[in-house]
Amino acid sequence: MAKTVAHICILVADIDRAIEDFSGILSRICPRMLEQKVVRQERWTEEEKYVTAFFEGPGDGCDIQLLQPPDSESPLYRRLQQHGEGVHHVAFASSHLEDTYRYLKDDGIRISERLYAEHQQGDDRTDVRHFWILPRAAHGVLI
Repeated sequence: MAKTVAHICILVADIDRAIEDFSGILSRICPRMLEQKVVRQERWTEEEKYVTAFFEGPGDGCDIQLLQPPDSESPLYRRLQQHGEGVHHVAFASSHLEDTYRYLKDDGIRISERLYAEHQQGDDRTDVRHFWILPRAAHGVLI
């Protein structure tokens, strides 16, 4: 069975400190999440850049993503200033992303206007795409 909840993303002010803190926590509650090296990456979606790191969930378990704004001009930085650190979004996996997007749109669920492609810094190839289910549609949670 494939992952359904792909990851939970946490917005942080200092990703290096967050990696250290979560490594300490996970070493006690889920040491298998530390079997893979946690790598800090610069990524972007469209024009939005960000710094990220993943703790991989064992097997089909849910990953934990840390997310840091790249600079004070970023919309993520403004969100961090307004709301502080905490859960940014919950990501679900879909093997039929376009269909899922269309069904939600047809159902009148508030979603982003289009699908977005994600890239690693310096690499335009991707197989990662997403759209947003807006918090107004999901009781305050960005999905």
